[in-house]
Amino acid sequence: MEFTDIAMELSREAWQASFQHPFILQLQKGNLDPSIFRYYLIQDAYYLNAFSKAYDHLAEKTSKQEMKRLLKQNAQSLVEGELFIRQQFFKELGIDDKEMAEQPIAPTCYHYISHIYRQFEEENVAIAFASLLPCPWLYHDLGKALNLRPSPEVLYQKWIETYITDELEQQIKEETELVNQLYSESDELDKKKMLEAFRISVYMEAQFWEMAYQHQTWKSTLQALEKGD
Repeated sequence: MEFTDIAMELSREAWQASFQHPFILQLQKGNLDPSIFRYYLIQDAYYLNAFSKAYDHLAEKTSKQEMKRLLKQNAQSLVEGELFIRQQFFKELGIDDKEMAEQPIAPTCYHYISHIYRQFEEENVAIAFASLLPCPWLYHDLGKALNLRPSPEVLYQKWIETYITDELEQQIKEETELVNQLYSESDELDKKKMLEAFRISVYMEAQFWEMAYQHQTWKSTLQALEKGD
């Protein structure tokens, strides 16, 4: 079996959790609390900036020319596409540097970024590449599913449409083909590490919605631990 088949089977429950989370369900219905979406955008800005740099970092690390080309292309597309649209959202909602400073990176966002960058310690670049794949792949799947019943809230629908472009579909096609090739070239230990890196990223994606929905902070996380939640 190919990597994508095995990885999806191992991650199916966490993958589906994103589709069923109240954040996503309410976003589609148009009744998601605007403060939750606002908090999500701020945390997503932290994540996407780190994610874009991860593409560039991995491109510099790999000696595989096709992988280098794809990663650099992805980094540029992220800057020109998703990050650019986020900037427009920020302007429309009046999110400025002061508000960003007052909302530091949340624990889940911090842990997700840390997970991705942890994979760069591995000698086999395929492991880090596997950790990057769930983000665009999951969002594309979510975008297609949500767009079947467009959100009545204009801003939320604009967010959905960010992830249903032909360019993103082509990117995922190229990434899945490459990750399958890298998997076939890896030894058994590295294959397990690739699957684990992918699985954790899928889990962190599901947790990202919950982070935004609960306005998670370091203080709230500590308080939950003290209560034994």
